Amino acid sequence: MKQTKKERTQNEIIEAAKDIIHDKGYEAITVRYLAKVTGYSYTNLYYYFKDVNDLLWTLRLDMIEDMIIDLTSISIKKDNPVEEIIGAFSCYIDFFFKHPNVFRFFYFYPFVQPEGDDSYQKLEQKFRGMWQTSFFRLIQEGIIQAEDIEVVAKSIIYALQGMIMLSFSSNGSIKQEDIKDELVKFINYLLKNN
Repeated sequence: MKQTKKERTQNEIIEAAKDIIHDKGYEAITVRYLAKVTGYSYTNLYYYFKDVNDLLWTLRLDMIEDMIIDLTSISIKKDNPVEEIIGAFSCYIDFFFKHPNVFRFFYFYPFVQPEGDDSYQKLEQKFRGMWQTSFFRLIQEGIIQAEDIEVVAKSIIYALQGMIMLSFSSNGSIKQEDIKDELVKFINYLLKNN
């Protein structure tokens, strides 16, 4: 399907905003700076996005899609399904250590979901689909039950997000390899893989 000029311009603006976040962090995103980077007048940006919140919400969803594509493109095949899960979540850790400003944007910026926008719920469904695929062998081998996938996946992700947040905080004493070591312990404990 061919994009309209408005859609192409919105994509250009989103791509420029991604570059700003990767290079300088979400704090650097202002309408005036984005206008300078894209070459559009700052008032013209409001033609493409209702307001800054609309732009940042759209940007967040687009960057989550990018992350999903990046993480699902990595193939981790292990004989042991628990080790495979550890490998997959290690990639999750690697992604955010490679892109710390993306992590800060996702978890430090106070997003406001536009009224009537169900895009994030659709992304949540994609994540559930990813979890089903990732945890399939664990179910096959009787390590977990299908109905437990969401709580197990969220427990692992929330634990990782907390450790990554501690690492990126001003304290910063937790290193990437420390988080991976803790991941192994946590997953082995959670899945009783001793």
